[in-house]
Amino acid sequence: MRKPNIIIIVSDALRHRNLSLYGYNRNTSPYLERLAKLGVVFEDFYSTTDQTDPSFTTIMSGRYPIIHGIMRHGPDVTEEDVSTFYKTKTLFITDFLKEHGYINIGLDWLGRWHNRSYNIYGPASSHVGKRLLSRIPKGNSVASRLLRLARSWNSYHRTLNLMVRIGYSDDLHSPTIFRVARELIRKYRSHGRPIFMLIHIWDTHTPFDYLPSFLVSEYYDGSCSETVEEMSRKIQNSQWRYLTLKYHLKGVKCVDEVEPRYNAAIRYFDHFLEGFVEGLIDLNVFEDSILVVTGDHGENLIRNGIFIGHGGLFQRVIRVPLVIVAPGVLSGGRTVKGFAQHVDILPTVLGLAGVDYGKYYVNGLDLLDGINTGRVERDEVLAFSSTAKKRYAIISGKYKLVYSPTKEDSLDKYGIWSVSPIELYDLSKDDDDMYNIAQDNPDIVNDLIKRLNTRIKQLQRDKLRLIIQK
Repeated sequence: MRKPNIIIIVSDALRHRNLSLYGYNRNTSPYLERLAKLGVVFEDFYSTTDQTDPSFTTIMSGRYPIIHGIMRHGPDVTEEDVSTFYKTKTLFITDFLKEHGYINIGLDWLGRWHNRSYNIYGPASSHVGKRLLSRIPKGNSVASRLLRLARSWNSYHRTLNLMVRIGYSDDLHSPTIFRVARELIRKYRSHGRPIFMLIHIWDTHTPFDYLPSFLVSEYYDGSCSETVEEMSRKIQNSQWRYLTLKYHLKGVKCVDEVEPRYNAAIRYFDHFLEGFVEGLIDLNVFEDSILVVTGDHGENLIRNGIFIGHGGLFQRVIRVPLVIVAPGVLSGGRTVKGFAQHVDILPTVLGLAGVDYGKYYVNGLDLLDGINTGRVERDEVLAFSSTAKKRYAIISGKYKLVYSPTKEDSLDKYGIWSVSPIELYDLSKDDDDMYNIAQDNPDIVNDLIKRLNTRIKQLQRDKLRLIIQK
């Protein structure tokens, strides 16, 4: 019997709290809600870290950052980090699927260690032929400006179709990426082999300057209590102030506009996700596929009066969505409670596909039991900061501890993501990490620090064993 296709869609910086799928009061994800009725929604799902490189490595490997070694992001990833990745013999989903005859396709631009065991890997534009628009300097920028002027979805798609015909492509956002993904599936399904596809979408990551004006207006009422320029003056770190103004909030005039634009970005992703899934149905691929939708981490947006992006182990950052739709092996319309994390994706997806990963060390659980019972039996959530020297979070029951051994260990290079070396939150009353109650609850703090240190020491021992074993 042929193995199912597997499609993992990661929307960068997509947080749990702004999805109407999870009860948010604005209609941001209507299609994802309909799609989820065919599958399973995980209520209490978490990333294991706060930035992209370590998070994608965890999603693909089933291992915590402290095990696979990629603890930082981008230029902050050290040679030692990468060396640890290889010394621990960390494998990806693609490694196992390759052995079972899968065609592995990655629509992603992260590269480096991320591109292992793919038949096809790279940004979407590498699959788009060079045509008129791509030969004109700033041609894509002109096309983007025209698209932003659209007054409805109909006019947006008419303009988009015209731009595509003359060569418009965009490596970061849904229209190009989902179009290329559909065409690659159309091309390779005839080979008679199952397909694995990783799709990395940037829609919900800043900047939000690509969004059509009609969509932003659905969520933004035009209020302006403070300009972005005024807000930026409160940012003490000059480098972060510059990045906020020139990149993250490019094209945004008012602080009141930031979250509405984020909501519009979610709706934009949701709209093109619908077109992609409808394309899978038209290709007769959907029924034989496992579809996973998640975010690599969330997003803080404005916090404590300034824009701080997605660093830090705040709930806004580490609590993310997970929807799994697998018509051939899972009945739909189910919600699963209990702690689940990105480390669970590898064992769960491979389990659903009937692919054995043998004695390969994973930190995750096969979530099938939780899917069948409606609850994942896990005692705690663990998360690891990629922005501070040593900073960890543990969630157990209703309490969340964020901990660094020293104040120096808790600091980040911009000075914006740490509240205190020791933070304790009661998530049953404060699901946004606003009220640090550590000083009033020393017994709970000490118990969680002891528990966290025990887990970290065990993971460090496990890492050492992986390095020295033959």
